[in-house]
Amino acid sequence: MASSHEMQEPLLPSRTSSKKEQWQEQHLTLRASKQDLKRKLSTVSFDKSPLEYSRFKIQELDAEQDDERHQKKYLDLELETKGIDMKQYRTKHKAANQRISSLGDEKWKHSQMLRSLEEKQGQIQSLGPDSEGAYVAALLRLYKDQHRRGGRNSTIQFAMRTDAIQKYEPAKSAPRPRALWCPITQEYYSDIDIRCAHIVPAMLGPELVDYTFGRGSGSRLHRADNCLLLEMRAEQHFDKGHFVLVPVDPTESPIKRWKVHVTTTDCVNDMMGRASVKDFDGRELVFLNDNRPAARFLYYHFVITLLRNKHYRRPGWEDSLEKFISQKPFPTPGRYLRESMLLTLARRVGDLSVEEERKLCDPDLTFSDSERLLPVEEDEIARRMLETTEEP
Repeated sequence: MASSHEMQEPLLPSRTSSKKEQWQEQHLTLRASKQDLKRKLSTVSFDKSPLEYSRFKIQELDAEQDDERHQKKYLDLELETKGIDMKQYRTKHKAANQRISSLGDEKWKHSQMLRSLEEKQGQIQSLGPDSEGAYVAALLRLYKDQHRRGGRNSTIQFAMRTDAIQKYEPAKSAPRPRALWCPITQEYYSDIDIRCAHIVPAMLGPELVDYTFGRGSGSRLHRADNCLLLEMRAEQHFDKGHFVLVPVDPTESPIKRWKVHVTTTDCVNDMMGRASVKDFDGRELVFLNDNRPAARFLYYHFVITLLRNKHYRRPGWEDSLEKFISQKPFPTPGRYLRESMLLTLARRVGDLSVEEERKLCDPDLTFSDSERLLPVEEDEIARRMLETTEEP
């Protein structure tokens, strides 16, 4: 019997028959995989074979997530053929995302349990501050940190803001005391109206930042390299992924000139400074000196914004993704992100096709090592990155 949330196939016109056939073929493959895993799980029990059971359970939950992502593609087909209206689409799509998140949480709990069992049985070394091996710090952050959902540390945040003010000099030529400059709206504001906007979310921690962006990057997580001083509404739109910053000149190195690209259409009439968001599309930022945030962090914000906008199906996501997936808005001298993490983000956050992944994952902008975390561990990092924003 089909699960309660499984959808009936749409009646599609002939012009979309190829999409229907592709969807149905993938659906049958996923269903067969799920049935095979359920059969394997039925032959073992946690009490008798806890390791084997946990491994099969993780695989089953992974397959369930893949099926939910595939059902989202089905919803896209229904909307395209007017099988459902936009309100129904949004409701069902949000429910599917919530199930994916819930399955991910359950998958990670089983992964933690499996790691604990393997440590107790001596199959892998126990994790601790004196453990040796590649990416121990990242593993400790993933498996042992019980406070990852906590709020920002006020002391660290204050130090970061102080560092940013010293680096970007936003008070230079200010018309009045305690006024600071916003490079996006290009106006001075009272210092209480200027926010220190993180580019890479602080909740990841230095350890996962090191893994994702390369050794040494984690030490910059709470520094001016990873923030912009923005007018509070500009900061809100930046955090929500309503716009990204891309180089004005893709051949420039190091990058000094940045411009705004609005990525969604549901916010274009919202105010940012004295103008609406749409008025800033294509506008170049104005800084008061030659210092800039780290390009690799702005590249991350660019990528995660495009992917999460597709994940949430934000209005206008198609145009932005299509534009930038076929272009190279960033210069090639910098290897900004770990290749395996970019692919994980593309698959798990952006629901990208293999062809879209190939276009997005520019080998000139990524790096790889001989060792990496397990796929389920990289999945968890990607899930935490997505957690930093709520579905609209």
